Amino acid sequence: MCGIAVIIAHDPALARQALDAMVCAQTHRGPDDSGFEFVDLNGLTLGLGQRRLSIIDLSPLGHQPMAHPVSGDLLVYNGELYNYRELRRELEAEGTGFRGHSDTEVLLHALARWGPAVLARLRGMFSIAWYRAKQRTLVIARDPLGIKPLYIARTPSALVLASEVRAILASGLIERRISQRGLATLLAFGAVQDPDTIIEGVHSFPGGYWQEFPIDAALNSTLPFPVRYWRPPTIDPTITEPEAIDRIHAALNTSVRDHLISDVPIGVFLSSGIDSTIIAGLAAKHTSKINTYTIGFSDNPDMSESAPAARSARLFGAEHHDVQIGTRQALEGFERWLDSLDQPSIDGLNTFVVSDAVKRAGITVALSGLGGDELFCGYGSFADVPRIQMLMRRTRNLPAWVRVVLARAASTGKPLAYKHKLLDIARTGERLIDLYFQRRRVMSASQLAELGIDAGRSRLTPSFMPPESMADIDIDDEDPVVAVSTLETRYYAGNMLLRDSDAMGMAHGLEIRVPFFDTAVLNTAMAIPANVRMPYGLPNKHLLRRAFPNLLRHELLEQSKRGFSLPIRRWMNTSLKPLCEESLADLRRSGILESKGIESVWRSYLDAPETPLWSRAFGLCVLGAYITRVMNDRPKTPSTSSRSTAPRDPPRNLSRG
Repeated sequence: MCGIAVIIAHDPALARQALDAMVCAQTHRGPDDSGFEFVDLNGLTLGLGQRRLSIIDLSPLGHQPMAHPVSGDLLVYNGELYNYRELRRELEAEGTGFRGHSDTEVLLHALARWGPAVLARLRGMFSIAWYRAKQRTLVIARDPLGIKPLYIARTPSALVLASEVRAILASGLIERRISQRGLATLLAFGAVQDPDTIIEGVHSFPGGYWQEFPIDAALNSTLPFPVRYWRPPTIDPTITEPEAIDRIHAALNTSVRDHLISDVPIGVFLSSGIDSTIIAGLAAKHTSKINTYTIGFSDNPDMSESAPAARSARLFGAEHHDVQIGTRQALEGFERWLDSLDQPSIDGLNTFVVSDAVKRAGITVALSGLGGDELFCGYGSFADVPRIQMLMRRTRNLPAWVRVVLARAASTGKPLAYKHKLLDIARTGERLIDLYFQRRRVMSASQLAELGIDAGRSRLTPSFMPPESMADIDIDDEDPVVAVSTLETRYYAGNMLLRDSDAMGMAHGLEIRVPFFDTAVLNTAMAIPANVRMPYGLPNKHLLRRAFPNLLRHELLEQSKRGFSLPIRRWMNTSLKPLCEESLADLRRSGILESKGIESVWRSYLDAPETPLWSRAFGLCVLGAYITRVMNDRPKTPSTSSRSTAPRDPPRNLSRG
């Protein structure tokens, strides 16, 4: 696990200076080691850099960039391969010799022997930059769901890649300018939607793809299109419920076992939910000692999961740690979280807080239950979206204005957030993908308009999505359960949960692993037909309940769904209120949004702080803080100043691109 950086530039001095800054900006991702390699190629300089968090093979033999002993190929790699031992045995049988026992060395030899075709065989999370010396080309790739990040930017003088947006900014080659599209999708969904980022000119490389291009074409030619190497499997209608249960049990059990591969201590994030409980229970079966961690709220006991999580830990024989968060810790943690943001998001503070506690306890790797909701129908969207689609089909012959009138009548007396969402849905067609995005939206079209945001002017679809992000998505409107699962996995998990988990864990030098999103589990779950995955009238996550009955107590099965979250909406109106109002003032001064719209969102929240309106106001607070800290490059607070030693750039233009 680490942070990687790559540059291709005409000027060797610029390449060295920029790469050094990019690598230093990611020190928090890899506090154990760093490395650089430069190659001069026909008037161009290729630089590869890495910060290492040592997890497998702690010796210098795991150092990167790693060079192939015969071909001279170079590799920088961020991630973990859970089937690297099987690949190593296969390579050894074909005559390959190894110096150490890192998965990096296995990956380098696998790429050199089998080429990019081996990507489809990898089980793990990764982003890769591989220089093929003989071909003089660069190959970049990302795991199927994009668990590990990879960002790219190109200017007339350089092409740069890195594991974080702020590393690319640290190069000094990219102007600190807010992306109009990134801003619009951030406000619409609470997180920027791929392939955009919050910074104009910086884009996210897609998960499940690889791309190869000649070094000498990197700056002055159109690069070849990325190649897709992984797609969700097709549905197998012959799978019965007993078969599905057996397959899920086997795949997830193997996944957790393999996710425990490490030469450093491992912990598990444990809530009172089904997903993390299953992960913790399976982990306890495969290791003699496991540490579990739960967040509790001393000032908000009604939102705390401490007691049921502790009971689960005792059952599994785990050493349990209860991290209690009060008002003082919330304020301190919130400030440090803002300082650590790579991109603004309404998510991630909970992961930041628990990651801090886990790392302080001496743990370097943590397993998360993320992914169970997306694959096994844990969200309300699995019932809501098909229901909404059915209603829209029944009213398809009505003029849009009539549907709007009916929606206004139906929302009488309902909370403002509910009313806004219902009106937006009434104006939408009956395509499931459009209805899904409307249901997932944080801000309504009217609120976005008040802020000066328009989908058309931002070059987005009417659902506020980048059109190219949906070019390769295959959705069957007649199979809504499978469709919603695909959409939740690709967009909600991919653009928010996975991205924020990576950034917030790595802010502390903690690797977060997600066994539910192992390729083998993905391929197993996504092939199960809808009538088996979500039988009508049965509780959510029916298959998980049936597959792991010995790990799930009655207490957990009967409780209502609760996320692993913090009482942010309450803190915003108490301990965090001064900081939020300061951030909103900074946002107004930036001029990127309409001041009246900002004030309207904040006032709506203050009038109803316990409603979903809090997330809209919170998004604006985070955006204002991000602009102050990152766009203006304000020095970090003393508690986090040691995390990056990259040279600071002067303030840049904040206008929208």
